[in-house]
Amino acid sequence: MQQDNRSENCRVNSLTGSVRDDDLAQQLQACEERCRALVAERQQLIEQLHENERRFLYKQAEFREREQELCEANRRIEEFLGIASHELRTPLTTIKANVQLAKRRLKALISPGQTDNSAEKAGLAVEMLVRAERQINVLNRLVGDMIDISRIKTGKLQVHLRQEPCNLRSIVQEVTQEQRKANAARTIHMTLPASEKVAVVADPDRIGQVLTNYLTNALKYSAADKPVEVHLLVEDYNARVLVHDEGQGLSLQEQQQVWQCFYQAQNVNVLSGSGVGLGLGLHISQTIIELHQGQVGVKSVVGQGSTFWFTLPLVQQEERNPGE
Repeated sequence: MQQDNRSENCRVNSLTGSVRDDDLAQQLQACEERCRALVAERQQLIEQLHENERRFLYKQAEFREREQELCEANRRIEEFLGIASHELRTPLTTIKANVQLAKRRLKALISPGQTDNSAEKAGLAVEMLVRAERQINVLNRLVGDMIDISRIKTGKLQVHLRQEPCNLRSIVQEVTQEQRKANAARTIHMTLPASEKVAVVADPDRIGQVLTNYLTNALKYSAADKPVEVHLLVEDYNARVLVHDEGQGLSLQEQQQVWQCFYQAQNVNVLSGSGVGLGLGLHISQTIIELHQGQVGVKSVVGQGSTFWFTLPLVQQEERNPGE
């Protein structure tokens, strides 16, 4: 009887031990799953941390880039204001001096008893007034550029396209002749197509402004004894106007930046005439041509001169066969 009780106790203890082993195994399995979950969560946190770090570095780099752009913009504005004040003051000083001298000459002519050398004095007074008028034109151009750049920045620059096509050939002729008269000592060659009319839809005044700017730069940045060339070419769908000079030329980097507002090429010096400009003309020219659905560009080699060009779409004449 006692032996049977011992056997039963052993069996019960064995069953109890098995239950405990199963509970322990389940607990170990639960702990293992929890550890896996913690490891996965830790990995996600690490990846998220790395992603946040990458975003921070990207934002930091972007912020530094914008800060540099802002500093560069501020530098250009300060440089522009310095150049603008100088460029505006120079013609004003010349105008004031010439007008004062002309007034003195004219007063001397009308003074009682003054009869000798009157014609010579009158001629000198007229020459002074002509100089003053020339500087007034320079001043008007500078102020006009500043107004245009303000309109560009606010999206208000307008071109007045004529409903009827205008003749680009005539515009090129007129502008070139004006520059020949204004720069009588310079040689400006002009090559035009055989066709008497090159029809484009354009604002003649604005296109004349672009070509005048191209020619002014070509004359300014090339030596007085070097010629400047103007070419008008008729292509399949576009008219192309080119202005070539034998000046100092531009590097590849300068060619890419020369269309930017306020940009001044550091290694290009004024070789003829006076003044360095405000760094606005080419940017304004690009905007005008793009408003005409055209393109601008430059081809240059340092030491061998530059060729600035622009294109305008030609008016296409539709040819229809009889009976269509």
